[in-house]
Parts: sequence; C-alpha cells; structure tokens
Amino acid sequence: MNIHEINLDNVQTILQEHRDKLDQFAELLIAENQKYNLTRIDSPEQIEVRHFLDSLAGLAVLDALSKETGKPLTLLDIGSGAGFPGLALAIVRPDWKIVSLEATGKKAHFQQMVCDTLTLKNVTVLHRRAEDTAHHAAYRQQFDAVTARALAAMPVLAELSLAFVKPGGLALYWKGPGVENELEAARPAIQQMGAQIERVLAYTLPTEEDQPVRLSLIICKKIKSTPKQYPRVFGIIKKKPL
Repeated sequence: MNIHEINLDNVQTILQEHRDKLDQFAELLIAENQKYNLTRIDSPEQIEVRHFLDSLAGLAVLDALSKETGKPLTLLDIGSGAGFPGLALAIVRPDWKIVSLEATGKKAHFQQMVCDTLTLKNVTVLHRRAEDTAHHAAYRQQFDAVTARALAAMPVLAELSLAFVKPGGLALYWKGPGVENELEAARPAIQQMGAQIERVLAYTLPTEEDQPVRLSLIICKKIKSTPKQYPRVFGIIKKKPL
C-alpha cells in the first residue's frame, strides 16, 4: 500500500490566521475541562498541536474536494468529542456547513458553548448516536464529507459513518501509524457500505517529547449508495463487524 506524506507547514500558517478564535477555543477547553474531564490534552501547547494542528491535517484533501464540487462543503464530524476536528474546521472554513455529532451530553453541551461564544454560525451540534441518526433522511447520504478522529476500529467506524456520505464524497479517518492490518480487516465493511479505500496519508506532529508523533489519515471514497439495512444497532456492529 502506497502511503504519501503530508506537509503541515501550510496548516501552521492557517492556524496563525485564525489565532484569536482558536485561542478562545483553547481557553474554554482548559476551563471547562477542569469541571467535566473533556480531554486528557489540557495545556495550551498540547492543544495547539494535538488538537488544532492534528484536526487540520486533512484540510488540503477537503479543500480539493470543495474545489471539485464547486461549492462550500457539507461535512459531518462523527464522535466529535470536545469538537475535533469539526469545530476547528468550522473556524478556518466559515463558509462550510458542518454538523458535529456527539453522543455524550457534556461534550455536546461544551461544543454548543464554543459555538455560541465564538459565534460559529456554520455549525450544528447534534447530541445523538450515529447509528440512529444515519437512518434519518435529513442526514443519510447528505454530506460531501465525513470525518472521524481516533473514534473506533476501522470495521466499526466504516459502518457507523459511511451511510452519511453522498456517492462521490469522502470519509476521512484519523489513525495512528501502522494501519495496514486494520485496513485489511476493514475492507469488507468499507465495500459493503458502498465505499473504497482511496489513499493513506502520513504526517508528523511536532511535540516537546523526544520522539515526534507519527499519525495516519485514511481517505475512503463513496462510490455507491449504502444498503438500507446499515448501520445496524451498535451492539451488533461491535459484536459482529461486517
């Protein structure tokens, strides 16, 4: 499998262009994390790299998709936690329409606080489960792109997410290094959901530690409609992956 390297220098520039709102986001995250344990990454320096820089690793892929469609993207971020990558993308691409889907109430509430404080009018925060939401006509195959960052094993993730993507659209999955075995295990699920693996991108996050963090971004393309029976209920998805 060919793995291509992403250079994040341009992302660093984009972060600086949106510094005010990102700093406000970080301040809210640090303050609320003391109450609700939203994330283990809780210092300004770590948030900058491990949340903001990491969230924008796929920006060039999404920008290219937007250029291809000829319009601002519609994007759903599944299992978005404290808002990553969805809210970070919403800040740097305010013309995109982003839905942030989160099943945990305290995290969805925090995201709404961020949107209200930063006046992010291009975001809808949904406190709902993905496997249920994917069967609603308002969301099923309605998005140019779906993102998911460090959420679940690929076979599970494929079933939870790909029903949201329009044919021709993309799914972007943030993963660690050495994803080849996980991808092989996920191929049947990806195919049954109507998609195929398009490419794997690798990138490095600079850290204060001795070793930089190596990560991967999996790009899947939706090539046909998802069969109506998918996704199944979560217990079955987890117990019997496709």
